[in-house]
Amino acid sequence: MIAIRAMTAEDIDAVMKLEARTPEAPHWEHVAYQRLFSPGTEKVQCAAWVAMGDGEIEGFAVARLVVDVCELESIAVAERARRKGTGTVLLNRVSAWAAAKGAAKLELEVRAGNESAIRFYERAGLVCEGLRRGYYREPDEDAVLMGKGL
Repeated sequence: MIAIRAMTAEDIDAVMKLEARTPEAPHWEHVAYQRLFSPGTEKVQCAAWVAMGDGEIEGFAVARLVVDVCELESIAVAERARRKGTGTVLLNRVSAWAAAKGAAKLELEVRAGNESAIRFYERAGLVCEGLRRGYYREPDEDAVLMGKGL
């Protein structure tokens, strides 16, 4: 069973280790994760969750709500936990949080070459809405913009 809970500052090191083992995930500095636990403004709110399995973090998601749009900033699942529903549970948690906060839409960017993630998002009801050329670095790659109404 997948247990989801709010991310805490104590989770940052483990989250960064998982992120480092996930080349397709955004790679953030420690301070960027710390900012998640700072109060937001009225127009911007952030939230983050971790998926726990066998006492370890097996996945995480970070979202930001800007007015009425939820931006999925990052989602990653450990290789050992993939294709077991962890990503779906995390994405559903983000969507539920965003809807409860009044968001009308969920948006994200995904590496154009990450076909399995694109298929995952499509199964979750997101559709391709555009392309950002040269958005990602190391390696350089375009971003596919995806979204869905909530």
